[in-house]
Amino acid sequence: SDAKRSAHELDFDSLTFREGSHTMTNKKCELPDQSWRAMKPGYEEVHVPAVRSVAPPDEKLVPIADLPEWTHDAFKGMTMLNRVQSKMADVALRSSENVLLCAPTGAGKTNVAMLSILNILAQYRKERADDMMNEDESGKASKHEGTLDLSAFKIIYVAPMKALVQEVVKNFSKRLGPYGIQVRELSGDSSLTRQQISETQ
Repeated sequence: SDAKRSAHELDFDSLTFREGSHTMTNKKCELPDQSWRAMKPGYEEVHVPAVRSVAPPDEKLVPIADLPEWTHDAFKGMTMLNRVQSKMADVALRSSENVLLCAPTGAGKTNVAMLSILNILAQYRKERADDMMNEDESGKASKHEGTLDLSAFKIIYVAPMKALVQEVVKNFSKRLGPYGIQVRELSGDSSLTRQQISETQ
């Protein structure tokens, strides 16, 4: 049994590297251009400029004008998708493929999610939706009113933090408002009635 096994001594001194921590094979380390050092009491700061990615010459950004006309209200104030969004535009907006997008903060993942949401809306647009958009808007809340079957779908956006949930609700409510979409928060701190869930897309 384990209890009867004799204890073994481990000699840590024999396991250490002879040269200590000085085992780097690089004898010379060069910093990129425009790097600079700042000596501080007890330590040294090394400032290295951020790497700037250069877009390949054949890479094209997708103008908002190239997206279907009915989607433009969700991108008000924007003229062009960025590099990440442009690469994802076709699969997010025009296909039903599953998407896993890993990108840094600020890379534009929320707009890719918006493209996916618009993909769902496209599936529930009524047959005469384009004609209805061009009709007289008097008495209508927006030109999209009546173009979607709002009772036929639900969209769930999952966020890791409550503060982010509130930010997304505010953002999506403003951008999806013209389509008649109701966006609501459902978290541990807030609950929805059955009627509110029914009225929410």
